[in-house]
Amino acid sequence: MINWSQKKAWVAVFDILGFKSRMDDEFQRQLLMGQLNDLFEALEPEVIRHGQLEYVIFSDTVVIFAPDSEMGSHGWFLSQCTRLIEKSIDIRLPLRGAISVGTASLSKCPPIVIGPCFLEAHEYCEAQDWIGLLLTPCATLAIREAGFDPLRHDFVSDEIPLVKVPSENVLAYRFQNGMSNCPSPLLPILLDMRHSAPEKDKVKYDRTVSFIEKHYRYVDRSL
Repeated sequence: MINWSQKKAWVAVFDILGFKSRMDDEFQRQLLMGQLNDLFEALEPEVIRHGQLEYVIFSDTVVIFAPDSEMGSHGWFLSQCTRLIEKSIDIRLPLRGAISVGTASLSKCPPIVIGPCFLEAHEYCEAQDWIGLLLTPCATLAIREAGFDPLRHDFVSDEIPLVKVPSENVLAYRFQNGMSNCPSPLLPILLDMRHSAPEKDKVKYDRTVSFIEKHYRYVDRSL
């Protein structure tokens, strides 16, 4: 008998690009497992140890839950997700992700996740035609209703490469916290990844590079 639990929480769904092409080669599978270990080192070890963050991996899909849906958790949860997307590029494991909020029903054994927040995050994750991280409409509206503005916290609203889903109230992480004196360290890695990517996927890297270049913020030295 399945032991169900229900929770209302922030949830993020990440999809590993190029996953299927790596399953037929033993070396690539072993490399992928090592990359997944490296990926989750980006999360704060204390929150994992104390059960404040739950995650489960289904084949090429990674699902992460915050402990609740409170606004006190949203900034912290977003920082965990932005760490993951940046770490994924650093270790050359291309991801796309989406963050939602709402109610989900869970089972740990067997591992099952169902619910509207998971479905929305999954839908918007799959709809991205690049390497990136989004706030879904539910997440954006919840943050704004609480009196916060994601556009002031490293998320932007324009030129997000989506297919088959509406873009209204969808925001994308701009791959930078604050401002910098130097160009993004992610760009050379993305260009290197693009060089070895299948021809059909190169445009995803082009879109990601263009997005970062457009929204990267430099310190104004004239002040």
